[in-house]
Amino acid sequence: MKYKIVVLWAHPRSLSTVFERMMMERGDFKIFHEPFAYIYYVLHKKAPATGMIINPQHPTKFEDIKNYIIQGSQKQPVFLKDMAYHCYEYLLNDQKFLTNLTHTFIIRDPAKSIPSYYFLDSNIIEDELGYKQQYYLFKRITELLGKAPILIDADDLQRYPKKILFSYCKQLNIEFMPKIFEWKQFYEQQWNIWKIWHADVASSTRIYSKNINEYEENITNNDRIRELYEHSLPFYEQMYKYRLLPDSTKMLCN
Repeated sequence: MKYKIVVLWAHPRSLSTVFERMMMERGDFKIFHEPFAYIYYVLHKKAPATGMIINPQHPTKFEDIKNYIIQGSQKQPVFLKDMAYHCYEYLLNDQKFLTNLTHTFIIRDPAKSIPSYYFLDSNIIEDELGYKQQYYLFKRITELLGKAPILIDADDLQRYPKKILFSYCKQLNIEFMPKIFEWKQFYEQQWNIWKIWHADVASSTRIYSKNINEYEENITNNDRIRELYEHSLPFYEQMYKYRLLPDSTKMLCN
């Protein structure tokens, strides 16, 4: 790896694509959008890929995807956004690759993320919630590094985007660019993989300070959503303790 590979490990509906959109606006990173999804949904077919548009030219094996990313880092720094559950087992078995990445995380209150997911796919399974695998990956990286990696909570990002991004950039030792907080409506071709899932960010021009959608079915009136929420909440709460504070570069922890 010639240049840094920064990874944002997410779970679905965590505002991770909005974060990715801001990183695109920088112009100094090569962007990879969920390349490991092909392992979970195409190679292993662990769940129905609701709304996934498959590119037959995209690699499906972990080694091939890994090499594809590494090749991308030969000319410029890379920013990669993906879900931990897409490739969790492979990452744990490739410590060399794992330790050569710069890991960051984004989480969101499951009371908000799960109704958003359920609205688009009511057949969601626990695996696809992503919190469990994300937590154990976070824990493993913390053990390897001897400290917690950068972790952003989506609510903080919405409330204090400039302060959060300033701290994020400072910890990564990259330039803070004020221009990234507003953009023109734009559709990134890499988003074709999950076209129906990225309609909001494609039509956006900034990060919204509050949720733009409220869902009739939520944890208060849908038993399945409540069940999925209760499954995810403990993992979210464990990670939340380490979130990046909006007013400093220190991490909040016990």
